[in-house]
Formats: sequence, structure tokens, C-alpha cells
Amino acid sequence: LRFPHLGITHQHHDLSHRNDVDWLKVNQFFMEQTAYIARKLDAIQEGERTALDNSLILHCSSMLTGGHDASQLPALLLGSGGGQVRGGRVLNYLDKPDRKMCSLYLSLLDKFGIHLPHFGDATQRLVEI
Repeated sequence: LRFPHLGITHQHHDLSHRNDVDWLKVNQFFMEQTAYIARKLDAIQEGERTALDNSLILHCSSMLTGGHDASQLPALLLGSGGGQVRGGRVLNYLDKPDRKMCSLYLSLLDKFGIHLPHFGDATQRLVEI
């Protein structure tokens, strides 16, 4: 990906090796786009809920910072998946054993009736989800 509209000449992969103002600008752009989509979905009424309430958006990164730091992966869930996920919380798994992104995926799959014994490298769910 390229971002000339942001005044950035480097490709996304090149930026992923850095932790500078351009890397932050691209990540801010992605967050703004996610917020835009969430606002649009929240403006659509679907019975008692909004389209956002009936959706679940996962915004995540494969790195904490530029430089390929995968020791902590930020993840944001928006919406409640039709009431399947309780929002308004910050869940911090930094000091918990067996914290894996694939455990998050298993937990989300369970919420929608897809029960797998494992996903990727995980067999445990994140029970708080």
C-alpha cells in the first residue's frame, strides 16, 4: 500500500520497519477509517438496535510498533455482534498466561456458533470475551 494522500512516499511494508511520524500517521489514518465505518453503521437503525450493534468489527495489528514488535498486539472490537459481545470494557491480557490472538479468534467463533477444538496455535478461549 502507498499513502500519497497522507504525504507519505514510503510503502506500508517499509513503514512497518520504522517507528516514526509516518508510521504513526498511517495508523491514525486506519483508525479514522475504522471510526468512520462504525459511525455509519451506528446511524442505521435495525429494529431495536443499530447496524453497529448487530455487527462486530475487529480492528487489529500484527505489530505493536514499527520494527516488527509482535510482543503485544493491539486489538479493538466495535459493536456487540447482535448482543453476543459486551462492550464498554478494556481487557488487558498482558500478564495472563497463554495470551494468543488465536484464542481471541476461537472466542469470537464460539459467539457465532462455530465451535472448533483449536484455531492456529490456540486451544484455549479468552473467557472474558
